[in-house]
Amino acid sequence: MPKSGPKQARVEPIRDAEDINLPVTGWHVIDETDPDNEIVVSEHETEVEAIRAAEEYEQREE
Repeated sequence: MPKSGPKQARVEPIRDAEDINLPVTGWHVIDETDPDNEIVVSEHETEVEAIRAAEEYEQREE
């Protein structure tokens, strides 16, 4: 069951493989409101865009 209360999102880099030494190819915004059911809600080219989207996502009403 989803956690009640405000939404919580985080930003994670996208790489072509799991190797942290590879360049970042984009950024995911992940809804982590329910830690047992994290969902990718959007993908962005820059970290700045992803951070802005995560902030906007957290402010949206259900």
